[in-house]
Amino acid sequence: MATPILALHLGALGDFVLSWPALGLLAGAGEPHLWGRSEWGRLILPPERVHEREATRFASLFAFQLDEDLTAWLGGFERAVVFAAHPPKELLRNLSAVVPQVWEVKTRPDPGVLCHAGDMQLAQLCDLGLSGPAAPLAPRLPPAIPDSGVVLAPGSGGRDKRLGPELVARLAGRLASEHGGITLLLGPAEDQAYAAKLIAALEGIPHKVVHGLDVPEAAALLAGASLYVGADSGVTHLAAALGAPCLAVFQSTSPMVWAPRGPRVRILGSIEAPLLDLSPPEPVMLD
Repeated sequence: MATPILALHLGALGDFVLSWPALGLLAGAGEPHLWGRSEWGRLILPPERVHEREATRFASLFAFQLDEDLTAWLGGFERAVVFAAHPPKELLRNLSAVVPQVWEVKTRPDPGVLCHAGDMQLAQLCDLGLSGPAAPLAPRLPPAIPDSGVVLAPGSGGRDKRLGPELVARLAGRLASEHGGITLLLGPAEDQAYAAKLIAALEGIPHKVVHGLDVPEAAALLAGASLYVGADSGVTHLAAALGAPCLAVFQSTSPMVWAPRGPRVRILGSIEAPLLDLSPPEPVMLD
């Protein structure tokens, strides 16, 4: 019987997607369960092995003492692996009181260190004794939306990473003229004022607006995209990991650390670069 492993992921969507190879490496050592956002976790694991981190049953993970039911549940795992930028001390203490082996995996390098976040996670697991191969877990998706066309997703949780309305209009104009109509994908990171500016900027350009999708619905849209263009965001990481031809626009963060990983990804690294080549990137073999 496979060794039960509990992976606890405290990061945002992009951080989680960049952890897929590391979670794949854990799967080679046992049967991983995920404590995290359940709608994200079900993209790569069966529902019965995904546990919603916001559920009230887990509140005592961060308390002075674990409750009895949670202690009994944690006792079923041989190893717990905490993926976080800064793991809470209370969480580590409570896990260590019950689970025989507790590992910490930092999800982002220290400031000034130019190491890709995904590679850094794999290196930490290898230092702890695991070995490859480290293939990402295969996505478990609903049927892709056939031929979603060109998807433009300019938003991001970080205001300095999202694309300005003027740039979005220029991109949309080029995309519409070269590829036909586009889909403007808006998510929860886009505040009402920013979304209104984007919609106003696209006046006269053939497009439709899609918003309010949950992550599985967005994944189905992205998996069928003929081309995806987006900011440095969780949605862009998801599009790349799902194999969509992906153009990722980096304005304020380093792609050496945060580049999305996927078979068809090209990084556009400045305000002007997006207007040079908007053709879908060719597939490449990933190491």
